[in-house]
Amino acid sequence: MVKKFRKYFFWLILGALSTYFAEVITASTPFPFFTPSGLLVTYPFYTLNMLVFAYVAFQKRKVDLYTLFLAGQIFGLFEAYGTKMLWSPGWGAEPKFLGISVIPFLLLIFLWHPLMSFTLPIIIAESYLTSSNEVLAGIPGWISRYLNNKRTQYMLLVLFVLFCAINQTVNSPSKTVSLLSPSASWLLILLSIGLWRRKGLVHGLRELLPTKGEILVIFPLFFLMYALLGIYLFPEGIPPLKGQAGVWVLYVFFGALLYLDVKSPHSKVSDAPPEVPWRVFASLGFLVALAAYLLPKSVPLVVISWILGGFLGLALFAGAVARVLKKG
Repeated sequence: MVKKFRKYFFWLILGALSTYFAEVITASTPFPFFTPSGLLVTYPFYTLNMLVFAYVAFQKRKVDLYTLFLAGQIFGLFEAYGTKMLWSPGWGAEPKFLGISVIPFLLLIFLWHPLMSFTLPIIIAESYLTSSNEVLAGIPGWISRYLNNKRTQYMLLVLFVLFCAINQTVNSPSKTVSLLSPSASWLLILLSIGLWRRKGLVHGLRELLPTKGEILVIFPLFFLMYALLGIYLFPEGIPPLKGQAGVWVLYVFFGALLYLDVKSPHSKVSDAPPEVPWRVFASLGFLVALAAYLLPKSVPLVVISWILGGFLGLALFAGAVARVLKKG
């Protein structure tokens, strides 16, 4: 039986990881754990999103990377009514389809939110805070075979650090912020994880996620934050009803895919790839900060990183859809 305080502490760490990879790495909110707006809006919002969509995804008997990716795509649709980025990104003239800005849609719904904001925090949390390895054991074979090779694993870790640093530095207002933002927030997360690990890793991930009773309390708060963001954050960015229809279609489309995936038979279990050693993982945020400090602002590098990450996202989406159709 998990003590309530310990479970809530886990939720806070899970939300902090999501906030870090969603907001700190992009320098959208460089210091979410050190400012009133970050502590009152940004951090709680990501935490509530993580709890709601993790609860939905883990209704499946066996969750894998495909399930999390689909849940993360619906997670990312807050960029419509929440931030208005899918409608009015402020990037100048950009192609639109059904009223939706195509480039932000591809970036946010096929890369950033399903992978960085949602799936990665769950993988990290399960790896370093729990006794289970359900998600790692559900990584598709075409990915896990690379992760099983230690040399390749470290090479991918270096590339990931560069990916984060490139995106951080291009949006950061200064080199000082590039150095302090990823490192200060990471230190706070590490201290929280270290405090958690002192009690031992005795609970599986599913035990630490919200129960049905708890989600009935969490969901109204989640809905309230959505409503408040929709009303008070750039409300003029919401188009007329006709222009909103494209987002409604997306909610139905991605929602149907996730529903069918969750209701399908449980996923194939494979040998989980080895975890990155704790000491190496602990250095991640500091390495990102150093690389972001040293790298120049480079739009071409950011575009390249988005394209490569986008291909990974599209491949995962194609795999998820193929599985849903096959089991349907």
